[in-house]
Amino acid sequence: MRLFAALELPEEPRSAATAVIRELRRTGADVKWVAPENLHVTLKFLGETDPGRLGEITTVLEAACAAAPALELALAGAGAFPGVGRPAVVWLGLAGQVEALAGLAQAMEDGLAGLGFARETRGFQAHLTLGRARRGRGPNPPSRPLAQALASLAGWRGPEFVARRVCLMESTLTPTGPIYRPRWAWDLGRGPVEPGV
Repeated sequence: MRLFAALELPEEPRSAATAVIRELRRTGADVKWVAPENLHVTLKFLGETDPGRLGEITTVLEAACAAAPALELALAGAGAFPGVGRPAVVWLGLAGQVEALAGLAQAMEDGLAGLGFARETRGFQAHLTLGRARRGRGPNPPSRPLAQALASLAGWRGPEFVARRVCLMESTLTPTGPIYRPRWAWDLGRGPVEPGV
């Protein structure tokens, strides 16, 4: 199974991010935009994993989450990796308790490294992926309109929100996009919860 750990978004920031995607679609950029129900903040990508390892993985995630409070965050700014001139990944930034969020991601990184999962080669950057540029389909993407739209959003500020729910997600890839299924969940500052509740 293909797994990743994610911070779920409450409805208000999810709706705000969806509105930004609608605006960016108008640029005509050749980007595969994330479906609203799939918007999240990735904390750690584990990749293809033996289902028999779920127990040890969730033990590590539980230890990391038990030490973390609920996080006061806000959507703030937009950009692209590696840059707006030729974007591969289009994102919204986060403001607020991003250092605490990075600490949570690092605790997961450290614990999972102890189980043999490869460490990320790049440092954690708090962001919400909005879309990924498609490859091999002509000019990729029409970068000027998208770059201009992203530049206009550099100072954009979205809603403030409290993020509590951390999930271990199973991702099934399909021709129409990934389908996510929570396999484990934790409410920061509270404790374990049933996935999907």
